[in-house]
Amino acid sequence: MKKETTAPGSNELQQLLKEKVAELRKAKRELKIEDALEKVRNRTLDMHKSSELSDVAVTVFHQLLYLGIHGLRRSLVGIMDSTETNWEIWYTTVEGESTTRFMTMSADGHPVAINMKKSWKDRKMIHIELKGEQLNSWIAYILANGWQYPKGEQPPEKFVIYGMPFSNGYLVAFTNNNIRSQEVELLKRFAKVFNQAYNRFLDLQKAEEQAKEAQIDVALEKVRSRTLIMQHSSELKEVVTLVLEKLQGLDVIMDGAVSIAVYPTKGSKDREHWVATPHLFTEATRFNHPWFEDPILWDFQNARESGLDYFAKAYPFEEKNNYLKKVFEITDYKYLPDEMKQSILAKDSYACSWAFANNSGVFVDSIEGRILSEKEAVILKRFAKVFEQAYVRFLDLQKAEAQAREAQIEAGLERVRSRTLAMQSSNELAETAMVVFTQLIHLGIAPSRLYIGVIEKDSGLIEMWVTNEEGTKIANQFTLDTAKNNSIKKIYDAWQQQRESITIHMEGEELLLYLEYLYGKLNIPFIKELLPEHRAQTVAYFSKGFIGTALTNEQPDEITKLLTRFAAVFNLTFTRFSDLKIAEALAIQAKEDLIKLQAEKKRAEHALTELQATQKQLIQSEKMASLGELTAGIAHEIQNPLNFVNNFSEVSKELLDEMKTELDNGNTANAKEIADDLIQNLEKINHHGKRAGDIVNGMLQHSRTSAGVKEPTNINALCDEYLRLSYHGLRAKNKSFNATLETNFDSSIGKINIIPQDIGRVLLNLFNNAFYACNERSRSIVNEQKTKNPISPIHQEGFENLPGFIYEPTVSVTTKKIKNGVIITVSDNGNGIPRSIVDKIFQPFFTTKPTGQGTGLGLSLSYDIVKAHGGEVKVESKENEGTTFIIQLPVI
Repeated sequence: MKKETTAPGSNELQQLLKEKVAELRKAKRELKIEDALEKVRNRTLDMHKSSELSDVAVTVFHQLLYLGIHGLRRSLVGIMDSTETNWEIWYTTVEGESTTRFMTMSADGHPVAINMKKSWKDRKMIHIELKGEQLNSWIAYILANGWQYPKGEQPPEKFVIYGMPFSNGYLVAFTNNNIRSQEVELLKRFAKVFNQAYNRFLDLQKAEEQAKEAQIDVALEKVRSRTLIMQHSSELKEVVTLVLEKLQGLDVIMDGAVSIAVYPTKGSKDREHWVATPHLFTEATRFNHPWFEDPILWDFQNARESGLDYFAKAYPFEEKNNYLKKVFEITDYKYLPDEMKQSILAKDSYACSWAFANNSGVFVDSIEGRILSEKEAVILKRFAKVFEQAYVRFLDLQKAEAQAREAQIEAGLERVRSRTLAMQSSNELAETAMVVFTQLIHLGIAPSRLYIGVIEKDSGLIEMWVTNEEGTKIANQFTLDTAKNNSIKKIYDAWQQQRESITIHMEGEELLLYLEYLYGKLNIPFIKELLPEHRAQTVAYFSKGFIGTALTNEQPDEITKLLTRFAAVFNLTFTRFSDLKIAEALAIQAKEDLIKLQAEKKRAEHALTELQATQKQLIQSEKMASLGELTAGIAHEIQNPLNFVNNFSEVSKELLDEMKTELDNGNTANAKEIADDLIQNLEKINHHGKRAGDIVNGMLQHSRTSAGVKEPTNINALCDEYLRLSYHGLRAKNKSFNATLETNFDSSIGKINIIPQDIGRVLLNLFNNAFYACNERSRSIVNEQKTKNPISPIHQEGFENLPGFIYEPTVSVTTKKIKNGVIITVSDNGNGIPRSIVDKIFQPFFTTKPTGQGTGLGLSLSYDIVKAHGGEVKVESKENEGTTFIIQLPVI
């Protein structure tokens, strides 16, 4: 058998061939890997936006699939944030879709996440196998953080995680089984290439942030520029629209809406919303949002009051709907379409992000329940600050406009006042009314009619001046009857209730009846094309009538306030009109009376002469009456000294008889003692004789006409003398009357320059009045006691002054020296003077005494005498307590 032999070198050749094939395969594999890596590099170089990093991650996943990684389910890129507390993750689906999903996961919330964080910090690869409870725990954790499984995908029974570190995170592959070592190396190479992609991502992100910042600056600058060129407060709406437009352009918006809130009234929680919703409004639209009690509103208010510049919070379904239902009921949001309101209420949650400033705030609502990111919140806060500047300028413009408006109103009112003062005839009232109408139209009232009504209270008739329907001229003057139309009666009733203004809305039957009355009964013309379906009558009242305007739509409060101010000024006009009518009537009457006055002139002059003579006689009568009263008092007063003179004379006669006897008997010593007694008696006779002489002298001084010459006078002695003369004068007429006399004289006064006869008359008048008041009160009390207890001893005449009687008449006089003067006070505890007549007591011929008992000249003359001395007299009185007259005289 022939033995086969192998050619020399054959085994080596086969081995060499195998090696070459292996090298070729390796080279081909390497080329394939390089091609895959190059595709990742190319996609990296094609990145123009940082958001395309997710597309690079998708490319990595597709190339790994292309290279045949065993059991690859999906890949992800995990980026560690700057605080090293969270993983930001982009991940593909199992099918490797061209889009990726994003989630944020805490780096410290699960053992797997903690292991990934620790390994990344050490720049080590991670290799984790999960199954059973570990796998279920991990899946529950990532689902809770936002991981989403596509519809129909089921979680695996086993998870193998391979993570290759790069500078800022991990490139992670999820497989069903462990992979080969060369595949692990392949992942490492892809991680290095992806690190380049991430560096480009960082560069793009930085550039985008710079571009974004520039875009934000441009947007803010446009808002500032629009703010600076604001010329009128109404332009705030345009600034608001621009702010909302720029926020939309910067994508700081959720669910299609962004809003600005302002607080028009300082200290109030009420606010106004300006809302930009492109699918509803073509421009920013204002909504009034009054305050109401709700937890969500309190969250916003507490954040604002605590000084926060930003607040964001999401609310669950029930709390959200409790708030929104009130919003749709109370605020202007109730005018949103019902379909939209129901759609909003059906959403599961609600969130709001607020940026606050002093007077305003910018906020973003989300009916999907999402709040703004940190970067979005920063943008919102910057816009809130810029809009606050716009709102401050708006407030300044508003204030300036209010001042200008006030100046316009005052000018209009002044024109009405000037025309009023220029009225020379009552017939000019209609012309003045037209000035009112002209000024109201100039100030912005655009009525279908203006009118002025003057009301006759008793008849219920209203005299009217009405413009034409353009309000350009007075077209009619007529009279309305409040009994003929209910709408007119409403105007009349409000005037009777003294209301400041009223607005009556008429439509339907009420409007038809009103127009029928004006047209059918009063023949007031109407332009048929201008007849409204609704009419608003706003009326502002003045004392005798009203100013009104008729509009076909609702009038702002400012119009009502304006009418009220013009009504107040027209009240002056009507007063002038009334005065002119009275003056005109008086002028006619004056002409008629002129002849009568001329005829009566001589008779009046004659009557005046007689009156003057009568007045002099009355004054003299008053003087003589007081002299008569004084004479009775003087007679009583003189009786005392005369009694003394008579008594001492009789005693002296007896002493002389005794002295003669003693002398006859030679008893000279006894005779001398009797002589001494006689001397004392003669001194007493002389004293009482002088006293009687002084009294008579005083009476003569009072009776003679005053020479008008002042002389030094002891005022204390004068007061004391006339007090007692007055008292005794009353006692002479009424023996049963007794009174307590009190004097309190200032001895430091000395003598003062007065006309003693005149001041004496003043004092006598005051003392007479004081004793008269005490006597009258004593009588009234006695009569009252007699009525209450007829069997009492007091019922008997003369018992009025029994000890312990309930009333003790008292008259007091006090003098006091003051700087540059003397005060004399005369007081009594009589009935007092009623308050209603205190101001009349110094009037000539006014008296409270019964007819025949007083002339009414005493106090009037006393007042004139004191005034002539450069002094003054005052009275203080309380009923049932007494009266005090205070005389102040200068010391010259």
